[in-house]
Amino acid sequence: MIKNFPPKLYKFQSFEGKSLENLRRGQIWFSKPARLNDPFDCATPVNFIDIDNENVMAKFFENYYFEDLRKSGNVEEISKFKRQHFPNGKPDQETLILAEKLCREFSQQQDEKYSHTGVACFTTKLENILMWSYYANGHKGFCLEFDTKYFPSSAKLIQVIYSSSYPTLSPEDLYKAPHKLGEPLYTKSKDWENEEEWRLIMKQGDSSFEYNHKALTAIYFGCWALKEDIEKITTLPAKAAPRLYQMQRSKTEFKLEYKPYRM
Repeated sequence: MIKNFPPKLYKFQSFEGKSLENLRRGQIWFSKPARLNDPFDCATPVNFIDIDNENVMAKFFENYYFEDLRKSGNVEEISKFKRQHFPNGKPDQETLILAEKLCREFSQQQDEKYSHTGVACFTTKLENILMWSYYANGHKGFCLEFDTKYFPSSAKLIQVIYSSSYPTLSPEDLYKAPHKLGEPLYTKSKDWENEEEWRLIMKQGDSSFEYNHKALTAIYFGCWALKEDIEKITTLPAKAAPRLYQMQRSKTEFKLEYKPYRM
């Protein structure tokens, strides 16, 4: 995971729904994965690799499966299992089938766990025309600018991985690299690559989280935003005074620009 976070991230909003209420309360909404707009999002199955590799699977049993038996005090069970299923120190075919079953059961448990996770989506791209079209009601909405150093420490900020295939997981990763178990939460199709997305991940989805008022540093209104909608924000009581900007079309290029908003 990347530790050098971008200093600013942007969240596109519509004037409809809970956006204004969340803004008034100084909250970020975290959706459960099932509510995201991509059917693959947070729902990609993990492709297991190396499950037919005898050496890898022998280490998997020693460091993962047998470790649970050791903790429960079933040392004799380990010796019995090795005598029956580890000829010459290598797992037999029956054991390899069991190992694959264990891996897939674990993956299913993770899927169930992640189905309750909270996800809030951000981007590094303020001036992207398509993002304003898709996520800010056809340029009639607004965009919030956040200073990432004020994001809650209880949430994980992760850069989305874009790929043409599902995440892969080796049985070794279950004990060597447990952070990889979360990759389905932040791996998306390359079709979304232009969004340059980052995500805040919380344990519980369909819930709001109050952010430090210093985190919100600016609000940008879409170039087609209506004055009466903008006033719903400019008249809100605020703990802080974020800078206000209005997006506008470039006069010479297919490009968005912005200027300070004048009330």
